Amino acid sequence: MKAVVFGLGRMGICIAYGMHHLGYKVHCVDKLPNEYKLKGLVPGGKFTLIEKNSEIKKLLSKEKPDIVISSMPYHQLWPVAKACIDLNIRYCDLGGRVDVSKKINDYGLSKDCKPIFTDLGLAPGWVNIVGESMVKYPFENPDKVELMVGGLPAKQMHNDNTAFDGVNVWNPLNYIITWSIDGLINEYRDDCLILKHGKTKTVKGMSGLLKVKSVLGDLEAFYTSGGASHTLESMKNKGVKNCAYRTLRYPGHRDLVRWLINDAQLSDEALSDIFSKGCNYPEEKDLVIVKVDIYKDDKSLSFEKVVNADNRFSAMQKSTAFSICSVAAEMGKGVYDDRVLENRSGNKPLSNVLGYSDVNYDCFNNNLNELLNK
Repeated sequence: MKAVVFGLGRMGICIAYGMHHLGYKVHCVDKLPNEYKLKGLVPGGKFTLIEKNSEIKKLLSKEKPDIVISSMPYHQLWPVAKACIDLNIRYCDLGGRVDVSKKINDYGLSKDCKPIFTDLGLAPGWVNIVGESMVKYPFENPDKVELMVGGLPAKQMHNDNTAFDGVNVWNPLNYIITWSIDGLINEYRDDCLILKHGKTKTVKGMSGLLKVKSVLGDLEAFYTSGGASHTLESMKNKGVKNCAYRTLRYPGHRDLVRWLINDAQLSDEALSDIFSKGCNYPEEKDLVIVKVDIYKDDKSLSFEKVVNADNRFSAMQKSTAFSICSVAAEMGKGVYDDRVLENRSGNKPLSNVLGYSDVNYDCFNNNLNELLNK
């Protein structure tokens, strides 16, 4: 089995590692000379440096991979996706922008091609797969589904400028940067979609504050954009009346950031400086928490998982990359090819654009745990 990974940044190298350990020969492609990153992590991994988008289709025609995974920035996803769809190659990506994912999905729907899957990282991605699998079983038509994810410092900080493990990494935001600062600011500033009383509604980013009890202790959760992806429509079709995605943070983070944005009226550039200079600490100090709560009548069901960093990858890298690997590995085997809906009038072909409810949760979970336990 062969996988081609586009983009060899922080997520790309972790994806390459994951696909290698799930039994794939890995070929990485980037516009920067990042071949050195493969050493020691992806034995036998190939690397190709490309300069122009016109080279993408030629490379894929030659390689004929079983699956293509793109971890490119959102504004560079389209050329890779279009080439895969045109060449009838299975494709998935980490997403990043609703409009870009829609463009890719709409193009895929217009073609007779093998399956494609956009927005397949952590949030959107892992948390959506968990949420939609829980709606299938054991609760049908739940009243409310809460999807929550947090990328956090591994220890909450004391007020005396020391962490619980004694490392002096305190900052007033109780936060460290583990992914794109631009993406973080967009999530905070942009409007968000939620499902309320059976109808899709637009709300302000950083609104909807909740106090949350978790295995990490007290946290706060608030609306941010992007994490719901196409889950809302799927949940609505399943009879769910209320569904929302929220970001998890240590208490106090939301109010301070909202003050910087709304009251101090800082520009994106100023906010970027604050996060990059004030929250830039070693990534081995991060953790990720994935939490899903489902409610029906007087019953509730919760899922919680904490991922820690190791000496190879940050928790954010592992949670994001291993999620897409866990689905891509099955896509590459053809598991989701030629899906049909069996009914009395005969078999009806299903869409070649995959959604979270299409994922075989047992296979996904087995692959994910295998990678997380490496």
